[in-house]
Amino acid sequence: MAVRLFARLYRTRDLLVAGPLRRRWQRRGDLPAWPVVAGDYRVGDTAASVAVCTLSSRDLIEPVARLPGVAIAGRLVTVNLGIEDLVTNLVANPRIRALVLCGKDSPVFHTAQAVRALVEHGVTAEHRIIGARGHWPVLANLSATQIARFREQIAVIEAIGTSDLALIARQVDAAAARAATLPALAARAATEPSSPPACKQIAAGGKREPVGYDPRGFFIVTLDAGEIVCRHYTLDHVAAHEVRSRSAERIWLALLREDLIAKLSHAAYLGAELAKAESALRLGLRYEQDKPLGR
Repeated sequence: MAVRLFARLYRTRDLLVAGPLRRRWQRRGDLPAWPVVAGDYRVGDTAASVAVCTLSSRDLIEPVARLPGVAIAGRLVTVNLGIEDLVTNLVANPRIRALVLCGKDSPVFHTAQAVRALVEHGVTAEHRIIGARGHWPVLANLSATQIARFREQIAVIEAIGTSDLALIARQVDAAAARAATLPALAARAATEPSSPPACKQIAAGGKREPVGYDPRGFFIVTLDAGEIVCRHYTLDHVAAHEVRSRSAERIWLALLREDLIAKLSHAAYLGAELAKAESALRLGLRYEQDKPLGR
C-alpha cells in the first residue's frame, strides 16, 4: 500500500510540474526525452556524468541538483518500484557513469544497501536483488538488459549519512573526474526497453455507486475545532460511530480497523473526501463534503 501511495504521489507531482508536456516537447524537438519516468527528483545539467541519490532526505534534493557536475538528484524510498525508476532513468542517459549515495538511509527499507547489492551481485532469475535486506527487493518491471546495463554503466560512490554539501560536492567532483577517463558508452539500441513495460491504458471515469449501496452505512465528513470529524451512520440514519483527528490517514485506518466499510468504491470515495478535508484544514480552505474546496 505504501509503495502504491508513493507511486501516486510521484505521478501527481510529475503532472504538477508538467512532466508529460515537457517530455512530449522534447520528442517533437528530436531531443532525448529524459528523465523517462516521473519521480521525486530535480534535473541539473543533463550533460553531466554524475547522478546523486539523497536516499530518504528530501531537503537535499534542490541544493544537490544545483551542484556543478550533477545531472539529476532525487530520493529513493523503496527497494522495488523506487530502484526500478532509478535504474530506468539512469540507463536511459549514457552520459551518467556514477551514482553518489548521500543523505539519511531508511532503517526500514535499507535502500542504499539494496543499490550496492544490485551493482555488486545482480539479481536472481526471479529478479530479486541478491543479498538485499529491504522489504521485497524484486525488480519485476525491469528487463535483464536494463539490469545488466545499469551494473556495467554505473559506479556507486557512498557518502551515506552525510548532508554536508561541501563533502557531497567533493564526491561529485571525484566521480566526474573518474567518469571522464572512461570510454564513452554507446547509445542504447532502439530495440532495448528504456522504460518499464507499458501498462494497459483504461479510460478515466465510470459509474459511481450510490452511498446507500454499502450495507454497513454511510459517512458524514466535516471540520470542527481544527479537526476532521467523520461520523458513521447506519442505513436507517442512526448515528453509530465518530472519529476525530487532524490526519485523514488516522481516520481511515480507524474505519478499516472497525470494519465499517464493505464496498471498495465506498472506501475510495471516503479516502478522497478525507484527503480533501485534511487539505482544507492545512491550507485554511472551506470544506464541504462532495463539493470542491473553496476559500
